[in-house]
Amino acid sequence: MIWWLDDVARARSERENIAALAERVSWLSGLRWHLSEGAALSVDFEIEHAGQHYPLKLTYAGFHPNSPPNVVPRDGSRLSSHQYGAGGNLCLEYRADNWETSITGAMMIESAHRLIAGEREVDAPELPSAHFVSLGQSLRGTIFRFLLTPGTEESLKSLDAALSADIGIAEKLHAGTFAITVTEIAGAECHRAWPAGNREVNKRGTAIRLPDGMALPAAEQDAIAQLMRDLGLSDNVEQVLATSGELDLVVVAGNEIAHFYAYDGSERRLFGRSKTMKVSSSKRLPESYVGLAAKKVGIVGCGSLGSKVGAMLTRAGVREFLLIDDDVLLFDNTVRNELGITAVGVHKVDALRARIIEIAGTTEVTIRRVALGGQESADSTESVMSALGTCDVIVDATADAHCFNFCSAVAKNSLTPLVWGKVYGGGIGGLVVRVRPGYEPEPQLARNQISAWCDAQGVPAPVDASAERYATIDDGGAPLVADDAEVAIIAGHIARFVTDVLTRPDDSAFSVPAYAIGLRKGWIFTEPFDTRPIRLVGVAPWKVEQDAATAEESLEMIRELFPQAFNGDNQPAA
Repeated sequence: MIWWLDDVARARSERENIAALAERVSWLSGLRWHLSEGAALSVDFEIEHAGQHYPLKLTYAGFHPNSPPNVVPRDGSRLSSHQYGAGGNLCLEYRADNWETSITGAMMIESAHRLIAGEREVDAPELPSAHFVSLGQSLRGTIFRFLLTPGTEESLKSLDAALSADIGIAEKLHAGTFAITVTEIAGAECHRAWPAGNREVNKRGTAIRLPDGMALPAAEQDAIAQLMRDLGLSDNVEQVLATSGELDLVVVAGNEIAHFYAYDGSERRLFGRSKTMKVSSSKRLPESYVGLAAKKVGIVGCGSLGSKVGAMLTRAGVREFLLIDDDVLLFDNTVRNELGITAVGVHKVDALRARIIEIAGTTEVTIRRVALGGQESADSTESVMSALGTCDVIVDATADAHCFNFCSAVAKNSLTPLVWGKVYGGGIGGLVVRVRPGYEPEPQLARNQISAWCDAQGVPAPVDASAERYATIDDGGAPLVADDAEVAIIAGHIARFVTDVLTRPDDSAFSVPAYAIGLRKGWIFTEPFDTRPIRLVGVAPWKVEQDAATAEESLEMIRELFPQAFNGDNQPAA
């Protein structure tokens, strides 16, 4: 993009404004317009102050006037403390964070003059810095990062001075970056920077609080060894001076805390200092979600929908799952699944378990590689159904009628809320349903009512995505295929139903228990995000309480099956 060709009037105005400034002030001279690399419009100029001349160059950005120009010293010098290194941009009053299109190059030159003059005035106050360095900016170029929590910081600062303390260190490598956190100090657990349970290396290290007035050493072997000598820590001196081996040393000097490390390089032992990151935890979930950690969720089907629901519920705070699926992840599945190519060839339940732990750390996840409603042994099916009955809520993410029958039976028998959903073929939309004992009809009746509601729309309902591999045909004969974003929308609504059931069991945020959600125009949907609530009627008890006659019939059946268990008086044998 060559802005000065697209907006000739603005380019001419910039030249005229700078020329007018040079005529108006005595400190600006040497204007020379030229094109820099990439046909960038630039102007060389000189600023004079106290007899000194400062050669500068202003270069307009390719997106001018929507982004600021650069002003740099032409000789590559360091002119100011408000500068991005020698030869770098001057940090002026007008920057990317406060830029407006009305700001001109002439105004940038005036700002540069104020900066140079202000820093060179005798007895002038230091110019204020408006530059805020973000955490990300401060960590650029660093691969060793020491994550320090408030609790750990307090514990380290309370150590006895000049004495070494044994500490636990957890280190993980991800995306080329080493992250380090203290896990315990002198046998007492610390508040870690991330939960335990993920892939990490656990090591032993040493922590030392320096006496008041002592400074941190340089990140060099000799400097660290000399510090240990000064403190009289002979054992630590030997550890530092060793020719090989890893080292983790945390040193406290006043309010400053540093992590020093050593590792074996190809030719010698290398020492360094990690970049300290002070991290604190903040509440980013509703207060009502605290109780989710004590809830157990059963997810039947760990494909595109189920895997996303599992990940979402983990982020919401659920820490116990039962995952049921016999399928294996293939590469083609990754276009819609929460799982990636590292899980290809792995059973989906195993891979989703690993993903859940990756998100939240230590989590109790029970897996069953069984197809509920498939060709499995009766014992296996019964065992899975019994396990499902121990959950606080059951999620059927299979869109399979046979599987639904089993989930429905478990929910009805154990009086457990059931949530299910499906994506319609081609991503045209989806269905999400939640039923709770005492509030909605039992699952089979609810499904029948929903089917009747769909039939009453006067247009044949779309095919379930599971039956047609998420594909269908539009009115023009072109194929439609549901993508990851469309599946994620339906998964999000399912997850929201689950958290609602668990956190608001008697006061749901949803006025109806079922919704047909449009994602494209088609069927009954007039446009994307056209949502149709589906009301269900009837709240009869899911289980009928046994009366005396029914109880007697049950007892009679037991007598017939196990006559040896009763004596002649029809009483249980001793």
